[in-house]
Amino acid sequence: MPNFVHASSTMSGKLLNKNVHGGNHAPKPGDWWAGDDTLDRQGVDKKRPKGHGICKGVSSAWVIAFLNGTLEASDGSVYEAYYTNFLRFQATMIKDFGSHIDTHVEKMSALHVETNIKVAEKLELVEFTEKQIPDGRWAAYISVWHHDIAIGGKWGANSTLYINEPNTGLLAYTDKADFFADLKAYIAKRRQRKKLQPTEKAGFWVCRPA
Repeated sequence: MPNFVHASSTMSGKLLNKNVHGGNHAPKPGDWWAGDDTLDRQGVDKKRPKGHGICKGVSSAWVIAFLNGTLEASDGSVYEAYYTNFLRFQATMIKDFGSHIDTHVEKMSALHVETNIKVAEKLELVEFTEKQIPDGRWAAYISVWHHDIAIGGKWGANSTLYINEPNTGLLAYTDKADFFADLKAYIAKRRQRKKLQPTEKAGFWVCRPA
């Protein structure tokens, strides 16, 4: 996959210690809570000795955190610690809900866990462009053929844009051309890897603070 060549080397928070936290996988049983059955479905099994992938949960959890202004969700210097100590646990629970961010938010609301975000619209697109971005703080959950990532930002002077790729970490951009170039390259490479046509559309759930 592309290595996000345009991302800021100083502002990004790539996952460098996957041997500690497991990367894009459910936590180990020893890191989990006794008596909770989530890992019965998301943890280690014969087909997945490292645990199930939790990209759906990581993407939704990051969108929720980012839109709620959680500083660690957009600070590359502390992102990996945030992922290690908090986000991967929340992500595993959210991934256990299945489907995508719209149903994740609905499920949490049904459990009386308010996310304080709203899914503004669902789009099917070949390419995400500036015209799809609403004013103010925004984020989007993206489904790219059996894998999920998230993006977000806020337009304005000195704005920063982000890509959260669950296998890579947090990628930060101060130039929107660089952001769109890396996002486009990532989706194109994913499409190619899955042997899909160049016109195959990905799913985008554009979200805003409630």
